Amino acid sequence: MEHSQTSKSSTRHPYTGLLFGEGRKDKTFIKNLSSLKKFKYHTSKWTFLLDNASGGSPETILQKCCQTSSNRDFDIVICFIDLDKLKKDFPKNWEKEKEKIEKQFPNIHIFWHEDCLEDEMKKVIGKKNVGKKEINRIANKEVEKFVNSKYWKSLLEIIKDCEEKE
Repeated sequence: MEHSQTSKSSTRHPYTGLLFGEGRKDKTFIKNLSSLKKFKYHTSKWTFLLDNASGGSPETILQKCCQTSSNRDFDIVICFIDLDKLKKDFPKNWEKEKEKIEKQFPNIHIFWHEDCLEDEMKKVIGKKNVGKKEINRIANKEVEKFVNSKYWKSLLEIIKDCEEKE
């Protein structure tokens, strides 16, 4: 009995999480971001699994996220979703739809991109007149620029809040 308590408290990564991207490019970016030494430093108590959907509506992506996480006991599930589709589909009441979706998936921390991930990348990197493919390439190459950005701080805040609740 005492041995199990000791081994639990001495476990290097007592927390587990799922970082779930909207698509393959999102997963690649999240993988590069989470592999940074500073990210590992701030999340040293965590082990993360990375996965992704293949696009679609926010509900579809969240359903795929639920399927991925359903057989595992994660301490946190964070799903990265673009708001652009929601804004396009519900131009007058996208905020109400967003709230409805958040209530529908209460066990998932939804990390909403203001419009899309590429726009978030442009804010941090400063390149405004490049296409999606190019900004993804640049962001993955220059991922260190995200350290201490609003994007970075928002993600770490979600993780640290979960840690404090445990």
